[in-house]
Amino acid sequence: MDRTVLCVDTDARISTVSTAVETEDNLTAIEARSVEDALDVIGSEPVVGVVTAYDLADGTGMDVIQAVREQTPQTPVVLFTDVSPAEIDTNSVEEVLVEYLNRDIPDATDRLGFIVNDVIDHSAQVGFLTPDNEDERLDALDQYDIDSLPIEESFERLTDLITAHFDVAVAFVGLIEEDEENFLACTGGDWDSLTREDTICTHSMLQEDVMVVEDIANDKRFNKNEQLENLGIVSYAGANMTSSDGHVIGQVCALGHEPRRYTAKEKHDLEQFADTAMEILELRQSVLDNQDVEVHQ
Repeated sequence: MDRTVLCVDTDARISTVSTAVETEDNLTAIEARSVEDALDVIGSEPVVGVVTAYDLADGTGMDVIQAVREQTPQTPVVLFTDVSPAEIDTNSVEEVLVEYLNRDIPDATDRLGFIVNDVIDHSAQVGFLTPDNEDERLDALDQYDIDSLPIEESFERLTDLITAHFDVAVAFVGLIEEDEENFLACTGGDWDSLTREDTICTHSMLQEDVMVVEDIANDKRFNKNEQLENLGIVSYAGANMTSSDGHVIGQVCALGHEPRRYTAKEKHDLEQFADTAMEILELRQSVLDNQDVEVHQ
C-alpha cells in the first residue's frame, strides 16, 4: 500500500526532495513550495508523513510542523535542512515527531526515503528533535551498566570541580535516554532527571561543539520553558559525552542564575571535562566487564 508523503521545499530544491522520497517503492510524494501550499495540502489530503525544509519563502518549517500538530499530531515529520539545530525554534512542536536530518551530510538525500519510512513505522508523540542515528545511539548507551558502576563519587567530584572552575551555580553529568535526561551527578541542584522536551541538552547533543545559551530569556527556543524557569536557569553551556564508537550519550553542563558568556578557552575546558566524564565511564565499564569474564572462566 502506497504511503503519501508531503514534501515542502523551495522551487530550487523541491524536485530533488520528492524524487528522493519516491525512490522508496511504497512512497508517493505531494509537492508544496511554500508554507501556504503546505497548509492547503494538510487541510485537504490524507498524508502519513511530512518532509519539510526549514527556510521557506513565506515562513519556516516550524509553521508547517505547527499545522501538523494542530490537525494530525500523530503524523511524523522529517526536518530536512542545512540549518543548524541551534538556530531552529522548536517551542511550537510539542506532540509531533520531528526527525532532524542535515542535508549536508554525505548521502543524506539518498537516505531520505528510508528515513521517512522508518519514522512512519515507529512514529510516536514527542516534542523534540532527535538525531538521525537515534536508535544506534540508544543501543550504544545501553552498553553501559550504569546501575552497577561505582561512578557516583567520581562524578560528584567532577561536578564540584566544574562549578568551582567556571564559578557557576550548577554543574551536572547527564545521560540522555529515550525520553529523559538522567543526572548521574549534580552539584548545586537536587535534580534526578528532566524530560527531553524540557532539557536544553536535547538541542546541545546535536552540535559537535559546545553549545552556549548566554541568556535563556533572549532565546525563543527556551524562554517559555516553565521547567527551566522554575529551576532558575538563566545561562547554559553543554559539551558532549561521546562514546568510543562516536555516539553522543550524554552531556556535561555548566548552568548559571545570571547571563554568562564563555570564551573559546572556557568552551575547550568544558569539552575536556566531558571527555574526562566519558573516560571515567569507559574505564569503570571495562573493569566491570573484565570482572564478569573472570567470574565465568
